[in-house]
Amino acid sequence: MEYRRIPFITLSKIVPRVWITLSDCNFKCRGCFSPARVINGEIMSTDRLVKLVKEASLDYYHKLPQEIIITGGEPTLNRDYLLDLVSRLNFSYVVIETNGYLLDDEYVDELIKVGLKEIMLDLKVYDEGLHQWYTGYSNRPIHKNLKAFHKKIKLIIKTVYIPGIVDEVEIENIAKFISNIDPEIEYRINDFKSSQGISKTPTDQEMENAYLKAKNYLKNVIISRSCRREGIAPRKFSWITVFPDGTFQRRSLENY
Repeated sequence: MEYRRIPFITLSKIVPRVWITLSDCNFKCRGCFSPARVINGEIMSTDRLVKLVKEASLDYYHKLPQEIIITGGEPTLNRDYLLDLVSRLNFSYVVIETNGYLLDDEYVDELIKVGLKEIMLDLKVYDEGLHQWYTGYSNRPIHKNLKAFHKKIKLIIKTVYIPGIVDEVEIENIAKFISNIDPEIEYRINDFKSSQGISKTPTDQEMENAYLKAKNYLKNVIISRSCRREGIAPRKFSWITVFPDGTFQRRSLENY
């Protein structure tokens, strides 16, 4: 039986939606705010994790979730665990949020076979040298994987605008790259949080400029926000965090 460490799951206050956070990541992103970027949380089997999802949803929503997003950290690290988890969540619409580095064509086929419906892919940087500096890895495998699987499953691509690092030029280059694959792919631009130290939060004008650059190449561009499924998000929002012991806590971005 496979196991991973789970720090918490999260319940949306908007619709019956659950985010499953799997800790640990292959990337070492300099601006990452997620506590799951390192190994932490309680060791859980897929059986126990699915039980927590069901019990928390029934307690809070009085029904099972209509959508489940598996995020991290990086959910694709343990292939057998992820495949088993997705197969056990067949009562819902299942999405994974991933950096795409390990997500080769065969892996995607296996995930689709067990019930995966959508991939949310983080394209962090276009320039390979900058990507290596920011994440510790080349982005070439990600580009190769994306080209291979983009027609097989619903896909959303996201980038975080980080002033001075991932700026308008980088976002324009990412948009060009995506347009050469499929200009219909939905592309979301999220704003960086200055609390992470390496940069500042972009201004509304900077976000708008990046949006307009991307719109020159792509048909479906959205200014969005991290930790939010909806394309258009309010400035402030909160959610319900459920820990492995079943306790509930209301949280927001200020808790990270």
